[in-house]
Amino acid sequence: MVWQDRLDPDPARPAMTQLTSARYSRGVRVFHWLTVLLIAGAYVTVNVRTLLEKGTPERTLVMQSHFLFGLAVLLVALPRIVSRLGSKAPPIQPPPPDWMHRAGHLTHGLLYAFIIVQPLLGLVAGLVEGGVGLPGGLRIPELFGPDKALSHDLKAIHVWLGTAFYYVIGLHILAALFHLWVRRDNTLQRML
Repeated sequence: MVWQDRLDPDPARPAMTQLTSARYSRGVRVFHWLTVLLIAGAYVTVNVRTLLEKGTPERTLVMQSHFLFGLAVLLVALPRIVSRLGSKAPPIQPPPPDWMHRAGHLTHGLLYAFIIVQPLLGLVAGLVEGGVGLPGGLRIPELFGPDKALSHDLKAIHVWLGTAFYYVIGLHILAALFHLWVRRDNTLQRML
């Protein structure tokens, strides 16, 4: 593959061996891609809801699925963070400039905050509204007592953050592609 050739400065060393040794641990990679799929599911379901008529069983199911994706992101967040903290990041080759390295750390910090704060906001907003329904008739009961005004405010923040993170996630994807196609380093390959 072309990108393996770019990674392999030593033609005598097999590209796959170098690629394997230059990757994050299996746990970090699994949790990363699982989180990507769950967040994509949350975004897809919340956007599909707008295509459905309010009060219909289909819209209710889509919103219940949205809550389920959000809860799954939250449940995966802790083991993901523990997995990441428990393994050393493979070096980026060739090393990026310091400003780029710091920008990457800032973006990752924002992404980690997002995978914790965003589902928590959605969960608390639902609980304060009167409980959260999940597919299959499961329900997380209200814990705080209904407070429509607080629920409304939390939902507004949840929606704002969700919109803002379209851009942060987009920046993350663009940065990975920039590293692959422009800088021609191993940033993206470390997570594959």
